[in-house]
Amino acid sequence: MIGLLTTLFMIRHVAPDEFGRVAITLGALLIANAVIGFGADNLVAINKAKLDADSYVAFRRSYSHFALMTFVVGQIVAVPVWLSGRVDGLVLLVPLMALLKFFVTMAGIEYIMEQRAVAYGLVQLLTSIAASIATVALVLWVSPTAESRVAALMLADAVLLVVRYGLRPTVIVSWRFDREAFGRIVRFGAPLMVSVGPAYLLNEADKVVVAQRLDLAAAGVYGAACTIAGFMLTFITALLNTSVPKLMAALKDGRELPSRVAMRYAVRFCGLSIAFASLFLVAYTFAAGHLLPARYTEAIPVVYVLVVMMQWRSVYAVIGTVTDYYGMTSSKLIGFALAAVIALGGNLLLIPHFGLFGAAFGTGLGYAALAGWLMLALVRRPFSPNTV
Repeated sequence: MIGLLTTLFMIRHVAPDEFGRVAITLGALLIANAVIGFGADNLVAINKAKLDADSYVAFRRSYSHFALMTFVVGQIVAVPVWLSGRVDGLVLLVPLMALLKFFVTMAGIEYIMEQRAVAYGLVQLLTSIAASIATVALVLWVSPTAESRVAALMLADAVLLVVRYGLRPTVIVSWRFDREAFGRIVRFGAPLMVSVGPAYLLNEADKVVVAQRLDLAAAGVYGAACTIAGFMLTFITALLNTSVPKLMAALKDGRELPSRVAMRYAVRFCGLSIAFASLFLVAYTFAAGHLLPARYTEAIPVVYVLVVMMQWRSVYAVIGTVTDYYGMTSSKLIGFALAAVIALGGNLLLIPHFGLFGAAFGTGLGYAALAGWLMLALVRRPFSPNTV
C-alpha cells in the first residue's frame, strides 16, 4: 500500500518522461541484479535449509565476497557505457543499486527461512516507509526527476541492511578468495547467467518497445500502469515468501512427485492470487479516476490487463521455486529463452496495433509459456527422492 501511495505521489509530481527514465533504469537493474549475484541467489534459500549454522555463515560470507567482486567489475564496465553517450547517466548508479539489492535479497531470504514472519514484515514496512519519505522529500525539495526516486530507493535499502547486519556487517568481513565456494556459485549460476538476456527481454521488452515504437512519455505512462499493477506483484511475492518454507519441506520430504507438489501449491497459490486481484481491481475501479491526473489517464484501463496477465506470474512463482530446488537450471534457461521470444515477438506485433494494451498482453503470454514449459520439465523429470 505504501508503495502504491508513493507511485501516486510520483504520478502527480513527476512528468511522464521522467517516470519513463525510472522504468528503464529499474529494467537495467534486473540485469545488474543477476550479474552481481551471478544468478545464484536461490542458493541462499537452499543452503539455509540444508546447512548447519556455521556452514551457512561460511557460505554467506563467501557469496558476499563474490558479489563485491562482480560489483567492482560492473562499476568499471558502467563508466565506458555511460561515456559512449548512448545511455542515461543513471547507468552509473545501477551497479551500486544492484549490490544493495543483493544484500537486501539475502536478508529477506534469511528472515523467511528462519520463519520470522513478523520481523520480516516489520523490516519490509519500515523500508517502504523510508523509501516513501525520502522520495517525497527529494522530489519536493530537491528535484522532481528520476534521480530523486533512484536515490530514495538506494537510501531505503541501505537502512534495511543496517537494521539486519549493523554498521559493521559480518557478511563482508575477513576477506578471502574461497576458490571452492566461488566454484560452486559459478557452476550453479552459470546456466542462469546465460538466461539473464532472455529474462530481461521477458520482463522489460514491453517498456523498451513502447519507448522505441511510441515515445518516452508513453513509456512513462506505461511504467506508471506497471507500478500500480505492481501492487499485485507485491502480494504474489509476499504470498510466495510465506509459502516457501512449507514448499521446501514438502520437497525435502521426498514422498510425493515434484510435479504433484508443484501443482497442488500452484492451485492454492493462484486461488488466493485471483481472489486478491479481484478485490484490488474493484477498489481500483472506484479510485482510479480520482487518483490519476489527466496526463496519466491513458494508464487507467491498462492496469486491468496487467493485473489479469500477472496471474501467470503466480503460476510461475510456484513452479519456478520447485525447479530451483531441484537445480533444473538448464530447463529454466530453455524456458526463459522460449518466453523471451514469445514476449518480444508479442510486443513487436501487438504494440503497433494495440498500443499499451499490446505490451501488457505480450509479457503475460511470455510468462504463460515459461510456466507451461517448466511444468512440463517437472513432469518429465525422473522421480528421485531427496535429490538436489
